[in-house]
Amino acid sequence: MASRRAPAARLVLVPVVSLLVLVVGLQALQGAVSRPADPALLLVPELAPEAGEVVRCQREHPDTEPAERLAERFDAAGRVTTAMVVACPRAFDGHRVVFVGEIVGDLLRRRGGAWTQVNDDAYALEVGPLPAHGEHRGVNSGLQVWIPEEHLDGLRPGRPGRRGHVVELTGVVHRADPQDAGGLTLRADEVVIVAEPVDVESPLDHAQLALAVGACLLAGGIWLRRRAEGHAVPHGSTGEQRQP
Repeated sequence: MASRRAPAARLVLVPVVSLLVLVVGLQALQGAVSRPADPALLLVPELAPEAGEVVRCQREHPDTEPAERLAERFDAAGRVTTAMVVACPRAFDGHRVVFVGEIVGDLLRRRGGAWTQVNDDAYALEVGPLPAHGEHRGVNSGLQVWIPEEHLDGLRPGRPGRRGHVVELTGVVHRADPQDAGGLTLRADEVVIVAEPVDVESPLDHAQLALAVGACLLAGGIWLRRRAEGHAVPHGSTGEQRQP
């Protein structure tokens, strides 16, 4: 009985070990491959002015400031980021701000304009979409933005294979916008194009291709061996012979 269980245990162990090797190999390849960002995706620093410091909402106590007082220190001519607005939406609610980011996703057109997502993370303003370079730079972050109809002509949102229009938006922050089911939004009334769209090509990674081909060959070999062993033992047979 033990001799029959050993081949079955090996057939279960081999795929598990192979999967672990594949995962470790992919992680190693991803960490080893370094692709410089496409120069066409890099923005001139002056085109994306520095933002102010992040302020966080605090409960009103004798030794702290409410969000309304924090907002008084904000320079209305300065630029905000998603991190600043999300950290303390009360501080910016109803305030006119400047926001720079890449239009991504879709333009959801409604009467008088369109809703869209505008991201200001590193993939939007620094190194471009992830497929172009493979360098992880945090998570995606952005704001839901309303753009009036007169500013929509020619705007192209970003995709995995394209960085979309990078725009400088001026508008009013709404902490709970009734037109967006109570969401945090920026209603822009001025739109300035900072950078035109750039198509992005994902280069072929030959090392990953070789690893994938090797994994497929290994999986095929395991399957053929299991099939051969299945044909070698008739269905329902216990491997024991009856005595006459």
